[in-house]
Amino acid sequence: METQSLLQSFAMDKDGRIRSVEEVARGLACECVCPSCGAPVIARQGEIREWHFAHSTESDCEGGTETALHLAAKQLLLESGGLTIPEILVQREVRLPDGRVGKGEARRPERWIDFQTVEAEKTIGSIRPDIVAVVGHTMLFIEIAVTHFVDEEKRAVLASYEVPAIEIDLASLQGEHWSWERLGECVIENARLKRWVHILDQRALLEEANQAAIEDALSKPAPVAEVAVATPPTAVRTRFWIKDRMVDTIERPFGIAVWSPYDPELNVLIKSIVRFFGGRWQPRFKNWLVPLEAKAWLFEELTKHSNRPPERHS
Repeated sequence: METQSLLQSFAMDKDGRIRSVEEVARGLACECVCPSCGAPVIARQGEIREWHFAHSTESDCEGGTETALHLAAKQLLLESGGLTIPEILVQREVRLPDGRVGKGEARRPERWIDFQTVEAEKTIGSIRPDIVAVVGHTMLFIEIAVTHFVDEEKRAVLASYEVPAIEIDLASLQGEHWSWERLGECVIENARLKRWVHILDQRALLEEANQAAIEDALSKPAPVAEVAVATPPTAVRTRFWIKDRMVDTIERPFGIAVWSPYDPELNVLIKSIVRFFGGRWQPRFKNWLVPLEAKAWLFEELTKHSNRPPERHS
């Protein structure tokens, strides 16, 4: 006896479109086939059991129900114009050189996004996602899980492309009677069955969470043993040479100023170094200010990237 979880709610019509059992003629007049094996199916629309498709030979093929549901979900995505994506939450923890620990997070709420373009089964490098959509200037991969989920190997491959990817879990509702309305709720309209395999705007969110963690750490009192730093009587300048460009540090009573001439590649490196040590950008002076207690670690890191010995000037 068939159970609800095995009932097939969708089949393919003679034009290759997926149809719900609720929108076709009864019996063989539905003119539909099983999208898995290609055999004719009957639209059973009785009064006792849920309406469903059944193979006309009374011998259902293995995987027919899952294939039909998978194709129905893809058809919805191709025609929807967009979908609701789940919330994104990134959390970071940092430890400053003086021992202070801070925690920060970056969050994006569940929201609707529009597709500029959308394609099914498009090959991208070594992978072939169920759906490839373009959102703004970013690609988005969408995987539909009915029986097969994204495993660790595929997750690693998706992450290597640095393309955001979502998995929609339809397997968790195997017992559902699927209609276009019900499937649309799960696949398009809400995010309850969706999870991120690789998050959207990952780099920006990590940077935001990291900066929030640094600010949280800096807001805490510095350990007494770490703040007792001898104040230099005069400003001491140390010049480092990174990628053959000068990077100057100037020791002040209130911190270490870090300055370098404009160079996009160098600036990215300097920014990552000083932020790790709790540095803050000073727009007025166009330089970074790093806590004095981070001097040893800061100089060690700058020296590591230098291509000639540091030059010290009083």
